[in-house]
Amino acid sequence: MGVLQAYSKQSSGSVKLRSLIDTLRARPEVVREEPPIPRHFTHLSAEQTKALAEDYRAGMRVKELAAKYGISRETISKHLRRHGIAPRKVGLDAQQIKEAVRLYEQGDSLATIGKRMGVTAHTVRSRLIEAGVKMRSSYEHLLSDTRDRKV
Repeated sequence: MGVLQAYSKQSSGSVKLRSLIDTLRARPEVVREEPPIPRHFTHLSAEQTKALAEDYRAGMRVKELAAKYGISRETISKHLRRHGIAPRKVGLDAQQIKEAVRLYEQGDSLATIGKRMGVTAHTVRSRLIEAGVKMRSSYEHLLSDTRDRKV
């Protein structure tokens, strides 16, 4: 032990740490070989790709197609582009927006309408605002229920 070590104030923790570092440096390198990332590629035949395009044109959603064909949504989109099919606009079509307006004005919540139409409450809210619907406060329905009960 050197003079510096003998007269310096080292905590027992730092001494243990130094000893551990020296021990690790003395050990030979341990090389860990990582297992390869499992990759599962599903290749679609020309017939399957054609059927996929027909299913999309018939109204199936990309998420549904991905589950049906066992491939990612991105791959579905690539196949559709190769067939010259433009992606549908995400959200609600004009008829669904009219129905959403009607339901909202009847008192249904955004979440209820969204669940019924397969979209998020945020999407419903955005389309209603675009349609010029005045949004009610989050507690307004509670006030109207209370007034209705008193009458």
